[in-house]
Amino acid sequence: MFRSIRSLSSTNRVYSSFKHATTRNTIADIYSMYHQKVPISMVTSHDFITAKFAEQAQIDINLIGDSLAMVALGYDDTNEVSFDEFLYHVRSVSRGNSKSLLIADLPFGSYEISADQALETSIKMVKSGRVQGIKLEGGLEVAPVVSKIVAAGIPVIGHVGLTPQRHNTLSGFKLQGATTESAMNIYKDCLALQKAGAFAVVLECIPNKLASLITENLNIPTIGIGAGPGCSGHVLVMADMLGMNGPSNAPKSKFVKEYANLYETAVEGLQQYKADLISQSYPDPEVHGYKMKKEVLAQVKQYIKS
Repeated sequence: MFRSIRSLSSTNRVYSSFKHATTRNTIADIYSMYHQKVPISMVTSHDFITAKFAEQAQIDINLIGDSLAMVALGYDDTNEVSFDEFLYHVRSVSRGNSKSLLIADLPFGSYEISADQALETSIKMVKSGRVQGIKLEGGLEVAPVVSKIVAAGIPVIGHVGLTPQRHNTLSGFKLQGATTESAMNIYKDCLALQKAGAFAVVLECIPNKLASLITENLNIPTIGIGAGPGCSGHVLVMADMLGMNGPSNAPKSKFVKEYANLYETAVEGLQQYKADLISQSYPDPEVHGYKMKKEVLAQVKQYIKS
């Protein structure tokens, strides 16, 4: 008995460490890139397949963004997706990507009531969604919330500038920080988030020079989307950058660069499939079918006739 107990506590046992326990990106990896001024790549995913895309492309941070409400679920804006719907997609992404740092948005209505609600939602996201951190929108007003979540051991990315969940207050999706007051408020928001413990902040749809100035004066990485080249890293919605929701000539945000058009490729593939069925070139019995022994076929025919 003592021998078996000793075998369990052998000095040869491998204990958990970063080297042995995981190959997933960590915040330490992100900060290493930040300090070396290596641009940080971040994209959104909304399901298992898009998560695999991000994993295979070695994307640094994979965000499960509430933009999936529109690009994957067909809602008019991000505010319509429920927490349970969103969590379903978060779990799908977490099963598909074992390499990138996984961050999930807190959807609208899941954190605004109180800091306690925000913490409870964040814990659910980490435990059930299997992500490594969360992202939430807002600046000075959410700093106490960020502080509470971080104190519980959950990493947080902030999000300022154009905050889509508040598009009604902002009178639509448009440039922020174009006036002196607006620009200074965005900077103050960033400082508040940094002080609260956020490990990075998303700058969305603000002037290039403002984003660069903020980046130069923060001690945490900035992730730009429509914020010019001066940020520490950049994020795009995968459905936008891969052209998943419409043809290449469809309207898109100014800051989006389309690297592929999967929509057109998919439609062309489906059209060819239908054409092959009509022409009877698919399925090819020699390529796509399975053979049957003649004697077995004869026996089955005899059975059917009898």
